[in-house]
Amino acid sequence: MKGLALVVGVCLLAEPVRAADIWQECQIENVTVCTAQGCKYVEPTLKLYFGDFADSRGKRKSYYYRCRRDRDCDRIENPWIGENERYRAFVMPEQGVIARIAADGKVTDVATVDDTVLISRGSCWEAGPQNDQRK
Repeated sequence: MKGLALVVGVCLLAEPVRAADIWQECQIENVTVCTAQGCKYVEPTLKLYFGDFADSRGKRKSYYYRCRRDRDCDRIENPWIGENERYRAFVMPEQGVIARIAADGKVTDVATVDDTVLISRGSCWEAGPQNDQRK
Protein backbone atom coordinates (compact mmCIF):
# COMPACT_ATOMS: atom_id res chain seq x y z
CA MET A 1 0.00 0.00 0.00
CA LYS A 2 2.86 2.40 0.81
CA GLY A 3 4.34 1.66 -2.64
CA LEU A 4 1.06 2.64 -4.30
CA ALA A 5 0.90 5.87 -2.28
CA LEU A 6 4.48 6.68 -3.37
CA VAL A 7 3.63 6.11 -7.06
CA VAL A 8 0.50 8.29 -6.77
CA GLY A 9 2.51 11.01 -5.01
CA VAL A 10 5.20 11.01 -7.71
CA CYS A 11 2.52 11.23 -10.43
CA LEU A 12 0.91 14.20 -8.70
CA LEU A 13 4.26 16.02 -8.52
CA ALA A 14 5.17 15.35 -12.15
CA GLU A 15 4.68 18.18 -14.61
CA PRO A 16 2.13 17.67 -17.36
CA VAL A 17 3.48 16.59 -20.72
CA ARG A 18 4.21 19.70 -22.80
CA ALA A 19 3.54 19.83 -26.50
CA ALA A 20 6.64 20.25 -28.63
CA ASP A 21 7.46 23.78 -29.75
CA ILE A 22 6.57 24.30 -33.41
CA TRP A 23 7.38 27.19 -35.72
CA GLN A 24 6.35 27.08 -39.38
CA GLU A 25 6.68 29.29 -42.42
CA CYS A 26 4.26 28.80 -45.32
CA GLN A 27 4.34 29.96 -48.92
CA ILE A 28 0.91 30.48 -50.47
CA GLU A 29 0.80 28.95 -53.96
CA ASN A 30 -2.79 29.56 -55.10
CA VAL A 31 -5.61 31.82 -54.01
CA THR A 32 -9.34 31.87 -54.73
CA VAL A 33 -11.48 34.92 -53.94
CA CYS A 34 -15.23 34.32 -53.67
CA THR A 35 -17.99 36.95 -53.61
CA ALA A 36 -21.72 36.83 -54.23
CA GLN A 37 -20.91 37.10 -57.96
CA GLY A 38 -18.75 33.95 -57.93
CA CYS A 39 -15.17 32.83 -57.41
CA LYS A 40 -11.97 33.63 -59.29
CA TYR A 41 -8.30 32.79 -58.97
CA VAL A 42 -5.92 35.62 -58.11
CA GLU A 43 -2.15 35.90 -57.90
CA PRO A 44 -0.80 34.78 -54.50
CA THR A 45 0.96 37.51 -52.52
CA LEU A 46 1.08 36.10 -48.99
CA LYS A 47 3.40 34.25 -46.69
CA LEU A 48 2.13 32.80 -43.41
CA TYR A 49 3.98 32.21 -40.15
CA PHE A 50 2.71 30.04 -37.30
CA GLY A 51 4.15 29.47 -33.85
CA ASP A 52 3.08 27.26 -30.95
CA PHE A 53 5.60 27.26 -28.10
CA ALA A 54 6.27 27.56 -24.38
CA ASP A 55 7.61 30.90 -23.15
CA SER A 56 10.43 31.21 -20.59
CA ARG A 57 7.95 30.49 -17.77
CA GLY A 58 6.55 27.40 -19.48
CA LYS A 59 3.26 29.08 -20.47
CA ARG A 60 1.92 28.07 -23.91
CA LYS A 61 1.89 30.86 -26.49
CA SER A 62 1.04 30.98 -30.17
CA TYR A 63 0.92 33.34 -33.11
CA TYR A 64 -0.40 33.62 -36.66
CA TYR A 65 1.14 36.19 -39.03
CA ARG A 66 -0.16 36.82 -42.54
CA CYS A 67 2.44 38.87 -44.43
CA ARG A 68 2.19 40.53 -47.80
CA ARG A 69 5.29 40.48 -49.98
CA ASP A 70 7.55 43.40 -49.03
CA ARG A 71 4.80 44.91 -46.88
CA ASP A 72 3.27 44.68 -43.44
CA CYS A 73 1.86 41.69 -41.58
CA ASP A 74 -1.49 41.02 -39.96
CA ARG A 75 -0.49 39.75 -36.53
CA ILE A 76 -2.72 37.63 -34.31
CA GLU A 77 -1.29 36.62 -30.96
CA ASN A 78 -2.48 33.48 -29.15
CA PRO A 79 -5.09 32.08 -31.55
CA TRP A 80 -6.96 28.99 -30.42
CA ILE A 81 -5.20 25.82 -31.61
CA GLY A 82 -6.75 22.43 -32.15
CA GLU A 83 -5.06 19.34 -33.52
CA ASN A 84 -5.41 15.67 -34.29
CA GLU A 85 -3.18 13.15 -36.04
CA ARG A 86 -3.98 14.62 -39.50
CA TYR A 87 -3.67 18.39 -38.98
CA ARG A 88 -3.25 21.37 -36.66
CA ALA A 89 -5.73 24.26 -36.89
CA PHE A 90 -5.22 27.88 -35.87
CA VAL A 91 -8.64 29.47 -35.31
CA MET A 92 -9.36 33.20 -34.92
CA PRO A 93 -13.17 33.61 -35.10
CA GLU A 94 -13.10 37.30 -34.16
CA GLN A 95 -10.98 37.98 -37.26
CA GLY A 96 -12.87 35.54 -39.50
CA VAL A 97 -9.80 33.35 -40.05
CA ILE A 98 -9.06 29.63 -39.81
CA ALA A 99 -5.85 28.01 -41.00
CA ARG A 100 -5.28 24.27 -41.19
CA ILE A 101 -1.84 22.74 -41.62
CA ALA A 102 -1.89 19.06 -42.58
CA ALA A 103 0.69 16.55 -41.39
CA ASP A 104 2.26 16.64 -44.88
CA GLY A 105 2.85 20.42 -44.58
CA LYS A 106 0.02 21.54 -46.85
CA VAL A 107 -1.84 24.61 -45.57
CA THR A 108 -5.38 25.83 -46.27
CA ASP A 109 -6.11 29.31 -44.96
CA VAL A 110 -9.65 30.73 -45.12
CA ALA A 111 -10.36 34.38 -44.29
CA THR A 112 -13.55 36.40 -44.53
CA VAL A 113 -13.88 40.14 -45.04
CA ASP A 114 -17.46 41.39 -45.21
CA ASP A 115 -19.06 39.33 -48.03
CA THR A 116 -15.74 38.14 -49.48
CA VAL A 117 -14.04 34.82 -48.76
CA LEU A 118 -10.34 34.37 -49.47
CA ILE A 119 -9.12 30.75 -49.73
CA SER A 120 -5.34 30.36 -49.83
CA ARG A 121 -3.43 27.10 -50.25
CA GLY A 122 0.27 26.40 -50.05
CA SER A 123 3.12 24.53 -48.40
CA CYS A 124 4.73 24.87 -44.96
CA TRP A 125 8.08 23.90 -43.52
CA GLU A 126 9.81 24.14 -40.17
CA ALA A 127 11.27 27.54 -39.40
CA GLY A 128 12.72 29.39 -36.46
CA PRO A 129 10.70 31.66 -34.20
CA GLN A 130 9.31 34.62 -36.15
CA ASN A 131 10.61 37.89 -34.76
CA ASP A 132 9.28 39.96 -37.62
CA GLN A 133 8.74 43.48 -36.32
CA ARG A 134 6.73 44.63 -39.37
CA LYS A 135 3.26 45.76 -38.35
